[in-house]
Amino acid sequence: MFKPHFKLLALVTGVALATTSLVAQDSGPLLNLLVAKGIITDQEAEDLRAELVKDFAANTSAGKMNMSSALSEFKLSGDVRLRHQTETQAPETASGTSTVSNERSRERFRFRFNGDALLQKGWGAGFAFESAGAADSGNQTFQDANNDYALFLARAYVSYQMNPSFFFAAGKTRNPFYTTDLIWDADINPQGVNENYRVAIGSKDSFEIRAMQLIMDDRAETAIGPAGRDAWLFSQQAVYTHYFGKDSLGNQVNNLILAPGFMTYNDSTIDGADNETPFNGTTRGLFTITFAGEVNWLNVHGAGSGLKLYWDAGYNLESESRLRAYGLDPNVWDDDPLAWLVGIGYGFGTGKVQGDYLFKLDYREIGLGSIDPNLSDSDFAFGRVNQKGFKGSVSYNFTDFVNFNVAYFYTDAIQDKLLNAVANLDHSQTLQLDLVLKF
Repeated sequence: MFKPHFKLLALVTGVALATTSLVAQDSGPLLNLLVAKGIITDQEAEDLRAELVKDFAANTSAGKMNMSSALSEFKLSGDVRLRHQTETQAPETASGTSTVSNERSRERFRFRFNGDALLQKGWGAGFAFESAGAADSGNQTFQDANNDYALFLARAYVSYQMNPSFFFAAGKTRNPFYTTDLIWDADINPQGVNENYRVAIGSKDSFEIRAMQLIMDDRAETAIGPAGRDAWLFSQQAVYTHYFGKDSLGNQVNNLILAPGFMTYNDSTIDGADNETPFNGTTRGLFTITFAGEVNWLNVHGAGSGLKLYWDAGYNLESESRLRAYGLDPNVWDDDPLAWLVGIGYGFGTGKVQGDYLFKLDYREIGLGSIDPNLSDSDFAFGRVNQKGFKGSVSYNFTDFVNFNVAYFYTDAIQDKLLNAVANLDHSQTLQLDLVLKF
């Protein structure tokens, strides 16, 4: 006669094998519980575990890939973007009017491939590859007689969700901050350690503290002074999200986001920046107060439609020192510590479903001594400071996974006759036509 625990073992085995694709990766906790209750032995649990994995591999397509038993979820994603770009850059001159436009047209592409893993007990990890090595762009220009192109590691991180409120990540990660492209280029994956604390307020509102300590450059400690200190950027932000207004069903659908913060460097040196308009030199003169936010009104012109008002700003408390870091005399040039942006958007849907669309238009000014050109958007004025102008964009989803985008930038110098490399642009125009396929 079978003992009761053998009957239960047979039952568990039968059910597990009947639902192999569901159970194979999730059977560990069940088997551990049966062992803990004394229903089965350790050896019986291991035999059953091996049988489940064997059957999963033999009878399911997903089972052909042998995954760690600690893995709860593994997501692969990516995109391919084809771009036609037309641009003009009129350089600044010491006297007279710029007569050079530097017109250029390029056919470009960007490839990105991402992997994100959720493991047991709150741990996670991820990676991303993309088709260019600069921090602020994954674009490659088609050139060089059909030569092949390299892939670069854009993200590699470990994360830990301690509880629903505390989250930590370390490595080269997604940008953890709420921001527009005024302060942070959307292509940058910052490197360092970030922390996030979130608490719910009422039924939907929330308050978050986001912080990151970014390692910007590694220095040889044998050097004397700031050149011998690793370059660190410290950035902190509070994010408050408030929901208001109700739809026809009584749900709160509109929201307000307020995100004040600040960022500052230690006293060091950077010499390896390779973005669109890099500044390699001292990190002095950057202590920037930031304030970003948006207001969203949903269903303003029928179900699914939405209107957005958004803004961003950065004010550098050490702008005069920053001008000196650039080699400019603040007695000659206005240190202009403020960068700001205000924009409006109207669209339908979330941008993930066929037929969704979005129109956006913003105006911005970037003062000479305001923000860090190693972080700001590389498309607007090619990453330079001392610029003002517009950005307009349109996006339309042909399918759930293919969309077409148009973006146009026009910029003009705030102060004329500046020849410094981070500000030597009289005016510029850029037109980008993108076809993006996501997978």
